[in-house]
Amino acid sequence: MANQKSTLAKLLAKENITVQYGNYQTAWFDIKDRILGLPQWKDMGKDVTDLLIGHEVGHALFTPFEGWHDSPEKLEGCPRSYINVIEDARIERNIKQNYAGLIGPMSRGYKKLFDDGFFGKDLDSMDWDNVKLIDKINLKAKIGDHIDVPFNDEEYEFFKRAMTTETFEEVTNLCRDILAYTKENQEDLLTPPEAPASSGNDQQENDNDPTQNMGHDDMESKGEDNSEQNGGQLNRDAEDEEGSSDASSRSERESDESSEEFEEDREAGNTAKDEDVSLTDENFRRAEHTLLDVNENGDQIAVANAFNKDVSQHIAIPYAELKESRMNTYEWKNYLADSFYRAQFKAYMKEVKRNTNYAVKEFEMKKAAYRYTRAQTARTGSVDVNRLWSYKTNDDIFSRVTKLADAKNHGMMMLIDYSGSMNNTMSSVMDQLLHLVVFCKTVNIPFDVYGFTTTNKKLGSDGWHTENENALAKSRESEIDHQGLSLPQIISSSLKKNDYEDALYHIYMRKVLSTDSYSYTERVILSKFEDYGSTPLNEALIKSHELINKFKRANGIDKMNLVVLSDGEANNSNVTRSHKVKYLPNERYGEILLHIDGRTVRLPNRSSKGTKALLENLRKNYGVCTLGFFIADGSYNFWRKIEDARGDWVYGSEERKPYNREFGKNKCITFNNAIGYDEFYIVKNGRNFATEDDGFDVADDASTGTIRSQFKKYSKSKKNNKSLLTNFGRAVAKG
Repeated sequence: MANQKSTLAKLLAKENITVQYGNYQTAWFDIKDRILGLPQWKDMGKDVTDLLIGHEVGHALFTPFEGWHDSPEKLEGCPRSYINVIEDARIERNIKQNYAGLIGPMSRGYKKLFDDGFFGKDLDSMDWDNVKLIDKINLKAKIGDHIDVPFNDEEYEFFKRAMTTETFEEVTNLCRDILAYTKENQEDLLTPPEAPASSGNDQQENDNDPTQNMGHDDMESKGEDNSEQNGGQLNRDAEDEEGSSDASSRSERESDESSEEFEEDREAGNTAKDEDVSLTDENFRRAEHTLLDVNENGDQIAVANAFNKDVSQHIAIPYAELKESRMNTYEWKNYLADSFYRAQFKAYMKEVKRNTNYAVKEFEMKKAAYRYTRAQTARTGSVDVNRLWSYKTNDDIFSRVTKLADAKNHGMMMLIDYSGSMNNTMSSVMDQLLHLVVFCKTVNIPFDVYGFTTTNKKLGSDGWHTENENALAKSRESEIDHQGLSLPQIISSSLKKNDYEDALYHIYMRKVLSTDSYSYTERVILSKFEDYGSTPLNEALIKSHELINKFKRANGIDKMNLVVLSDGEANNSNVTRSHKVKYLPNERYGEILLHIDGRTVRLPNRSSKGTKALLENLRKNYGVCTLGFFIADGSYNFWRKIEDARGDWVYGSEERKPYNREFGKNKCITFNNAIGYDEFYIVKNGRNFATEDDGFDVADDASTGTIRSQFKKYSKSKKNNKSLLTNFGRAVAKG
């Protein structure tokens, strides 16, 4: 539904407007910044949805920002709700003229809302002599032939003008004429709104309120006071019989005790100087909340959007920018020119290539075996001359052809946790990464490797964190708080030769220099974009949706593999809020409905379960095979993560035995389809995540059996100690 709503809105608007979802009280359009705000509606049917979106896009296309926000002096004599009615008629006529396919849905949508009492109750039996002209026009313009609205000759001329206005100036002129007619002919029906209490700060607050840029549904002020200011009726006689329109009569109207009365919920603000209101328009605004998807307490699940374009383009740091930032570090320039480390790097890479050659051969064999087991053999229809002699006893004398299963074009994207707790294992991680990168390069698997951390000074935050005033981009309200997310591109198969070699060298130097907790010698070579921070894994996965799509298109990938390496849980995700916007009540720390790339993803919580939901969305909707590597920094976290992956506690030594045996054999614990990953691997920090083998050392007088046993142990260690390479290679070999 989210995808359909976003696409429809953008197509109708004829531009790439921003569709923003949130815990809003009603739909709105920001005419200036071209943002369409959509609330979390319940399912009222496609017609109502198309109606509401078509209506707001009508404002996007046809309502002028300048006229809509004219000063009170320019709009004097034009009650705000009058403008709502006449401008609605103008923009809806235009949107239907431009998109004939909307005529039916909008008509049926209004019919449903009319039947549900959005414009009032028992209108079919209404005493029309006691209905104001503006309300007759509103009902006829929106409900059309579904209701018989009587007009006298003079009133019908006003209606025809309403249905033919071309400019906003014509709208305001007509509003003044309708008000003048009402004062002259229906004076007893006038219902001027009560003037709310005001303070000297009102104007200043309005000047700072971004919602003043918004369109149609924001003619009503978005002030802090959300209380009812007055009531309204179509049947004035009914009000006179009850005595007054005080709080008591409003309470009765709210309890539906009078079928001819209307409720309204006017917020304090611009209506203070209005001379009248359209009761049907007011009633519709009040009733809109019944369209919202709320629970029995009137609360909503928190609604969030993915990053806006400005934020998104500053999250991922391309290698060229990362390299330039590194070059600003004096120490890195020295290491680049250091002949000792260069020589060590050259020798190390030779050893890496020898190690990966072993894995490449095994990979090619597994890949060939996988294809062969899925090969199909069929008759060709041509006679096999070598079988022709047996035609009297054998019907099968035709040649055969074997068709191997097609090999898929694989690709890999890797996210490496650059949180502070990774410092103790970063040397081993960089070691594993170098082996994996060389392997992918050798077997022609396109790859991109990103770190993820929270050190991006280009991003500010309007949410829970301190705002960076010098930031280039900031989160908008109702968006996932980016938390300063930084995704530096560590290395890529698309880099030119010199950049590729420099990227390898930096990875090697980070491996060499990362020898102790928060090593100064390591951090002096790091860019500000790749220094240690916290663990914004969920935010990194949100951005990965976009990165993976681009990567697949650029490289023609058939099967995409995402590798995530971390040592902890994701940060709690938050939704950016603005104190200037009114929201429906929702749980700040519970689940989130995330609108991303035209889809809605439900995050059951804001940490690990949210991670699982995002991974499953990548797998389901983007065809991504997800591989997770968890590096436990001790026995407690090792067993805790095993329990997370299996979904149950591990009690006592007996239940631990199978896992201990598996770890002793493979140096990792493997789970399939666990916590969002297709394959999930649990390893331990330190020696168990290093790439060094056990060495092939035997005594001079060793027996043949001893040599054979030692060689098997050596070969096994060469494979098992390269967890990333071994498990990734196996996953890709499966096709």
